[in-house]
Amino acid sequence: MPITVRLLTGEDQPLLERMYDDFVPHKAAMGLPSSNPAQRRAWLADLRKGINLVAFVDGRLAGHLALMPGPEIAELACFVHQDFRRRGVALALAGQAVKEAEAAGMSAIWVLIDSSNAAAREGLRKFGFRAAWEDLQEAQYVHPLRKAGTQKAEIQKAGAQRAGAQ
Repeated sequence: MPITVRLLTGEDQPLLERMYDDFVPHKAAMGLPSSNPAQRRAWLADLRKGINLVAFVDGRLAGHLALMPGPEIAELACFVHQDFRRRGVALALAGQAVKEAEAAGMSAIWVLIDSSNAAAREGLRKFGFRAAWEDLQEAQYVHPLRKAGTQKAEIQKAGAQRAGAQ
């Protein structure tokens, strides 16, 4: 099962919308994507401000990853269609995301997951992400991209930004 990953194009947008129309989120997906079509379209439009990758398997759109760059650290959101989960699609998307984030000059990638999502935790650790913090509901994982000297402050800054947004 070859997986092809590329940057999202305008031609891919309708395919992406159709993937999400048929998407069954994990119960630990933190409410994303919305089941409301209008809210989902607005969410996808907002994600277009970042770097968007799509994965295809046998010509079918199988997954989507968005990197939302901050000043130094990019937030990652990854979704794999239920027909393609546990087949390496998220890993292929994450591998390309690291390359894109490095090319954009990011120092790290972070992702917020539901603390109960053991599959996401396992996959993130295998890929090189490390837990930055965790509570009973959420956990933040970080993948460093540059020298570790500046990352601790940047990770703390990202955590402070998250806390300020609540």
